[in-house]
Amino acid sequence: MRAFAALAHPPLARLWAGLSLAAIGDQLQRMAVIWIAVQLAGSNAGFVASAEMGAVLVVALFAGAWTERWDHRRTMIATDLIRAVLALIPVAAWLTGRLDLWTVVIPSVALAGLRGVFDPALQGSLPRLASEPRLLVSANALMDATQRIARLVGPGVAGALAAVMPAVGLMAINAASFVASALAVGSLKRELPRQTHDASRSRREMLLVGVRAVRAQPIFLWLLALGAVMSGFWMVALWLCVPLIVQTSGLTAFGLEGLAVVGLITGAYGAGNVAGNLFVGGVEIRRPLRMVFGGNVIVGSGLAMAGVAALLAPQPLIAPMMMAGCAFAAFGGPICDVPAATLRQTVFAAHEVPAVYRLLIVFDWGGMTLATALAPFVLGLASPAAVMVASAVGMALVSVAGFLRRDLGVYDGAFATPRQSPMLAE
Repeated sequence: MRAFAALAHPPLARLWAGLSLAAIGDQLQRMAVIWIAVQLAGSNAGFVASAEMGAVLVVALFAGAWTERWDHRRTMIATDLIRAVLALIPVAAWLTGRLDLWTVVIPSVALAGLRGVFDPALQGSLPRLASEPRLLVSANALMDATQRIARLVGPGVAGALAAVMPAVGLMAINAASFVASALAVGSLKRELPRQTHDASRSRREMLLVGVRAVRAQPIFLWLLALGAVMSGFWMVALWLCVPLIVQTSGLTAFGLEGLAVVGLITGAYGAGNVAGNLFVGGVEIRRPLRMVFGGNVIVGSGLAMAGVAALLAPQPLIAPMMMAGCAFAAFGGPICDVPAATLRQTVFAAHEVPAVYRLLIVFDWGGMTLATALAPFVLGLASPAAVMVASAVGMALVSVAGFLRRDLGVYDGAFATPRQSPMLAE
């Protein structure tokens, strides 16, 4: 399949293997943290998620002034090793009898913040590893699949392990996964030689690289704003409302309960992600913006279906119908994300890609920070299922508005030639 063409390129295959393990570990960590937080803080768990999102936002916003001068490969290795140590802190607290909400939340917030360092370095490395347009599309689909597969495998693994170990044990597995990722990145020394950077630029200029690049491509401002809204609603609907629905309603399914049911529902989301990734990785992307907006409409519609099921379906059918709605929603994720990622790496110059991606993180995680901070107050007025429906409908409506833009076809054919389409060349 074209979606896996990048696996025939050994450096990309090694990188993907390491990142896949880290992504699964990240899912185990996320489920452990949110489940512990829901048990200890109820709907106020939204503040825990908000703190994590805020950490990513702050790091992504200000780290560029320093990290843009660092070598991408070494930055990713160091970040992975630091994250491995942070993931072990709650484990050490549990072993010494000192585990509480703070010993879980503080390392988790720091872990989340380091994404603002690792992810832009990864995005800046991909065009160096995959210089041909078709290989770059396939590489983006493959790297995008790391999170999608993790959402499929991680919740199921978490649910199974939750039956035989405390939730904090999932964090130890996450630490090992970061070590595996560091080893995979370390193997790319020949493919990613040490970079040289323009040391004459001030830190202020480094901070503004992404802003200036996006201002030259106005539709990306719309995409950034759309990402902020979509990410905020998505985080509330899937990662906050689903665990709350399971906990507050005592939802069971197939003889399972608690975190295992959360794993079933989010695992179905992961299955839909993988299916969508296989689809988008195997098609020619001719109209990327239409795919971006259309994929987001699918995400919002599917999550709305899952929320309606939680509100109206008979008790025995709630979990299966929520699984179906989440799987349908997830199919739209790669249809949006893969064209958007390839556009960023095609339209912008190589030195601008990490800065633009960091700006994307600021908007996306800023949206999640605001949404999760407000969610506890909204959940005090409405049920988790109703909030899930409202969030999902908001996602769909905002995405539909994208189809009303007159410049919808501005990047059609943007992947026609290596690195830059004739239309965009100046």
